[in-house]
Amino acid sequence: MALPFPIPSSLPSAFSISRCTAADVDEIAEVYYQAFETDPRNGFWWSPDKAAMFAWMKRRILRKMADPRTRHFKITDSQSGDLVAFTRWDIPEGYDAAFGESASDDAVSLDVPRIATADEDAQDKKLGGENLPVTTAPAEAIAPPITDHPDGAPPKLCQLFFNALSEMSKKQNAKAMLGLSLLCTSPKCFGKGAAKALMLPMLAIADTHGLKTYLEATPGGKPVYEKLGFREVDELTFDLKKLTGKFEDVYKLSIMVREPKST
Repeated sequence: MALPFPIPSSLPSAFSISRCTAADVDEIAEVYYQAFETDPRNGFWWSPDKAAMFAWMKRRILRKMADPRTRHFKITDSQSGDLVAFTRWDIPEGYDAAFGESASDDAVSLDVPRIATADEDAQDKKLGGENLPVTTAPAEAIAPPITDHPDGAPPKLCQLFFNALSEMSKKQNAKAMLGLSLLCTSPKCFGKGAAKALMLPMLAIADTHGLKTYLEATPGGKPVYEKLGFREVDELTFDLKKLTGKFEDVYKLSIMVREPKST
């Protein structure tokens, strides 16, 4: 399926860009895990069981690929064929055509268990890329009484984290904006331009249609997004010492919005 934008001029010659499919799920989960793992605070709500985390990530990735409101793109190393970065975007209602046809029908034909969650648009907003170990936070709310969390992860901590993201998304009316839901880059490709190449074309489409763009940035990602025109409009804080007993500091997610540029 064709891309909804021209190949970005910023894309390094060693890379190619294309849409993600269900066949990429294992590589996506690996990059997802590696990107978040660079700062242990990013996964303060995670299960200590790596296999359980991978199973949860794959389940979530496939479910989101089946959602016609999302768009997934990947950067591949042209020589090795390895997936080195990927992104997921949430498309605001009424702008499906502007951001290209959904690949949901073609991408996902697997039998993915459907676990009830509330406001799925709001959850998976974590980023890693450029020098972004992880730059956004997963914002898909988990709704009681049925909770989709990794086996071995503290249910109450997962609930607290995802519900906070969901409430912030509602507060900011994120559904009316283009949402950067997830961007991760393999640590071996930090600083090579993969994340920038995934972001700029979609931001250009948002500019053309006068759309704001929303994300939740981790501490490492905030400076990167500021360079791309995002500004902090709010914040979420988590007292990790109180919540986990493993960290001494307060973990902050910056709620950021980018105003459309004149075209």
